[in-house]
Amino acid sequence: MTRDMEKSADFVARARALAELLAPGAAARDLERRFAHDEIAEMRKTGLFALRGPVERGGGGGAISDFARVVATLAEGDANVAQMYITHTYGVELMNQVQAEPTVKDRFYERLANGLFVTNAYSERGTKTIFDFKTTLERDPAGGWRMNGTKFYCTGSAGGDVLYASGKVVGREGEDDLTRDLGQIRMVFLERDWPGVTIHDDWRGIGQRTTASGTTEFVDVHVPDELCFSTVGLDSPDSLFSIIGQIGFTAVYVGIAKAALREGCAFVRERARAWPHSGVERAADDPYVLHHVGRMQTLVSSAEQMLRWACEAIDEAEFSPSGEARALASVRVSEAKSVATEVSLEVSERIFQVCGAGAAIEKYDLDRFWRDARTLTLHDPVDYKYRLVGEWVLNGTPPPVTSYT
Repeated sequence: MTRDMEKSADFVARARALAELLAPGAAARDLERRFAHDEIAEMRKTGLFALRGPVERGGGGGAISDFARVVATLAEGDANVAQMYITHTYGVELMNQVQAEPTVKDRFYERLANGLFVTNAYSERGTKTIFDFKTTLERDPAGGWRMNGTKFYCTGSAGGDVLYASGKVVGREGEDDLTRDLGQIRMVFLERDWPGVTIHDDWRGIGQRTTASGTTEFVDVHVPDELCFSTVGLDSPDSLFSIIGQIGFTAVYVGIAKAALREGCAFVRERARAWPHSGVERAADDPYVLHHVGRMQTLVSSAEQMLRWACEAIDEAEFSPSGEARALASVRVSEAKSVATEVSLEVSERIFQVCGAGAAIEKYDLDRFWRDARTLTLHDPVDYKYRLVGEWVLNGTPPPVTSYT
């Protein structure tokens, strides 16, 4: 089995059309911190939400590399929507991989084919590490579970239909057959309008302002047994679950860099003034402007090629799965993510050097590219990516299978 190139091109074409719809209003949405409700409604119509759904159940059957290309394309239009698409796809992949009743999956995939938008309530603040959770799942005497806790970084929550959330199993030893489950982390799927679920659009980060990545509260939320899943298997030696997020963020960084350079060049052509000592009539002819634009384009091209290279390794790991193929894909993605991180930050800052002082005026909102890149690249330190690659090259140590590798 290999990637269907015709299908891949179609996915990207749909994403390109959507990106062209997203781009004109991206700055205004950012300045006003306005969630992209109308744009998400349009996205539901494209079928892209079902990209990773199985074909036999109405999905697109797209490869992980198709997903990455779609994310990069969407990010050229609006990195906020691209990030929400990553979160959504994680939810789809969870449903793909967990052990669920066929009827549960059938209902999910039917809704997915009709534009279901999945969001998350995974992370928490105030714990020792990102893998620690205070949110609890406790057996309900009437059946199922009761969930209580507070989540943050709940990307997309203001516009989603279903959310997936993590919780730690608690209770009394010896209570039914619960003992073996105590302390385990489970994933649940919830409807956003269920009793006890409260979503707060209180994200006030410097970047990704319109992702609604704020707080979700759970107060005594009833979760049916069939929607509470073990995470066993997501960390198997050939699992690509975490690779999806890693390549997704890499793709966002590439899209941000391309969009920043595009809008920076447009500003130079349309608004920037030539420096009086340059000896030229137009800023676009200034030799130093040309130098910086050339450097930025070279960086962007390098990041794009690294993304393609990583996608090739992911295709190998997806269509000929093995622990070895998964390890190489993880290394390649780490390399690509490291480069894309630095490129997105440099390009989104360097555009001001060619645009001039006028580019700092708030209404142009050119700083959103740097703010978005800086905010997103804080998800996990790039230093650990370089260390992972170094371990592989020097010592032949394969990357561990975790949420961030």
